[in-house]
Amino acid sequence: MLIMLLQVLLMTPAIAAMPDESCNVLLDSLYKRIKQGDFNIGEARGHLYVKQYVDVERKNIFLNIFPDMTRFDKGEKRYLSELYYDVFFPYYTVPEISRRAYLTTHRHGSGEMKRVMAFMRPDIFDETLFEGKYLSPLYKRNRDVYDFSVGEEFVDGCIKLCFKQRIDNIKLFEKGWLLLDSSGFLCEFYAEGWDEQGRFNIYYKMGDAPGRRTVVEAVTLVLDYDFLGNKLKVTADGRYNYTDILPLDSMPLPDNPYNLTSTIEPNVMGDTLIGREQYIHRYRAMPLTSSDSLFYIEKGVLFGSAGMQKSLNNGIDFWLWSVGDQMLSSRSMEWNDSEIKMSPILNPSYLDYSSSRGLSYRIAFNFYTSLSKNRELRIKPVIGYNFKQGAFYWKVAGRYLFDPLHLGAMHLELGAMNNTYSSLMLQRIEDMALDSLNFEDLKLNYFRNHYINVDVSREIANGLELLAGVNFHARRLIGDGQRRLESEGFRLKKQYSQFAPHIRITWHPGMYYYMRNNRKVNLGSKLPRFSFDVEQGVSGLFGARSIYTSAELDIQYKLRVNESDNLYLRVGGGGFFYTKDLYFVDYAFLKPSNLPVDRSDKLGGVFQLLDSEWYNSANKYFRANATYESPFMMLQKMMPRVNFLQNEKIYFNLLIMSQLLPYTEIGYGVETPYLDLGVFVSLRNTQFYKVGYKISVSLFRD
Repeated sequence: MLIMLLQVLLMTPAIAAMPDESCNVLLDSLYKRIKQGDFNIGEARGHLYVKQYVDVERKNIFLNIFPDMTRFDKGEKRYLSELYYDVFFPYYTVPEISRRAYLTTHRHGSGEMKRVMAFMRPDIFDETLFEGKYLSPLYKRNRDVYDFSVGEEFVDGCIKLCFKQRIDNIKLFEKGWLLLDSSGFLCEFYAEGWDEQGRFNIYYKMGDAPGRRTVVEAVTLVLDYDFLGNKLKVTADGRYNYTDILPLDSMPLPDNPYNLTSTIEPNVMGDTLIGREQYIHRYRAMPLTSSDSLFYIEKGVLFGSAGMQKSLNNGIDFWLWSVGDQMLSSRSMEWNDSEIKMSPILNPSYLDYSSSRGLSYRIAFNFYTSLSKNRELRIKPVIGYNFKQGAFYWKVAGRYLFDPLHLGAMHLELGAMNNTYSSLMLQRIEDMALDSLNFEDLKLNYFRNHYINVDVSREIANGLELLAGVNFHARRLIGDGQRRLESEGFRLKKQYSQFAPHIRITWHPGMYYYMRNNRKVNLGSKLPRFSFDVEQGVSGLFGARSIYTSAELDIQYKLRVNESDNLYLRVGGGGFFYTKDLYFVDYAFLKPSNLPVDRSDKLGGVFQLLDSEWYNSANKYFRANATYESPFMMLQKMMPRVNFLQNEKIYFNLLIMSQLLPYTEIGYGVETPYLDLGVFVSLRNTQFYKVGYKISVSLFRD
């Protein structure tokens, strides 16, 4: 029916816009073929060549703060880069793109932009494009957010299907078109859109040779960057050269449905070749123009060096461009298979504020080295400061992977983290009426907590991990807590030690994985994750006195409602079931973090308005958290011109423990390219408690 319709249209002398019904026929056919997997390939291997021009109209020192941009040089207005990649495109997981060589006029780095490479990905038939940032018009689930029409222009027997967004939203393309041939195959794809830092237009051309109709052959990107006083234009052309394409129906079925090794075995890359002119010349997909060659020579990239620019000539330039750049930019140093990376000293991304915990800031470092036989060592120091508490926090986390086949690793973490108070205060809290309970009036005797955790973990079955180790805490009394307690007839030591072996079992059933060079790589699961932790305090070792048994269960689940909507669930509970002598209530899964690491969503799965003292105030607890996120919820429908919303979120948090029967939080939040904001209302024992908010700056995430 579709072919007959197209033939009639092509034979018509006067071509006019097709009616909506004809557009629906085309769309239904396209959606059906995508759902059936007609355009899916099993795997593709090959190479990607990218030529990139950058023209700078205006810039300042903030340009180098963005982690997805390359480093820019003082005084330079134009840059040219060529990059060459090995590509492995498996159907079941994300593409692997590894840089092999580059030539660039940038004096710092390779000229590679993560921002540009996100558009060069070959997975054009995914439901979301460009690392999940945009809803694709190629999928039926997204049909309600785009308007479609069939254009009047026919190109080489192909029909152009135009689309534009119905809602002005950052996750939608503003407009574009699909070029379909008479067989319903996608020949070309064009889209225009914007994000938090500028506007772009992207063009894809599919292969036209037999067996290559469903893979991207060429990509052209034009990115107009205009943000925080920086204005530049990036033009990038990418060309794919495939050496091997395997149809999906010819892919071998794995014996183990979760072991995808035979299906997605990664391409074994050769040694990285950095800055080799001969290598780039050999594989260059587009010849250099005369002006390109002269530009390379002028900048010293080809045929010798043109030298570096002169030193900065005045003190203002030095502080703005040298010292300022050092403060605002990430720093990394690479040698062989090792890398050290330092996050910017001044970066709003590490700034958080909540009405209950105040303002906090952190700085992170990363050290990574690859050892023999796929073994690796990672060390991550983090330091931070909480302005409300007036205290520094720090930790150093290390991980040594010694058994890559079974994910066997040794973990070491030490630091100074959350201040706590002792079990001496628990009975006093339980005996007080909730209405009269005020932690400030209690004048709690806080202890500064320094700790060392040593653990060994190993996956004993697919998705089942066993972790065993010991925790050592040295808690020192701070303030005048001892003098106050002595006046009440209690005596406390200035320091208490705690030594506790513990075991944690984590089970994530249905874990998909593949093997790479005798190393297991987990890909994730669609099922819930269960974690069970047991800790036993031991007296007599290293001066420890606390004797206790604690156990906790934590269950987390991400339910994908549809391509754009997700439901996050978290349920758990635990307690101290046998105690002797003075001890400290410090739960493994229920605690506020002064040094959060996860930047994806710091508002969900935690209690935003709960005072930190409550986390140590009970021997047992039960918690439940739920977050529902969608880009098109209430605010977007009420204010369709508010186009910077990435997601709207509804939060529900429940906590049951001593004196809180229950504690409830209900919240609403928005995620934007600039910051995440949540407003929460809390109730204690079904009575209104307070209203608060949480702000997390989301710019410049790295």
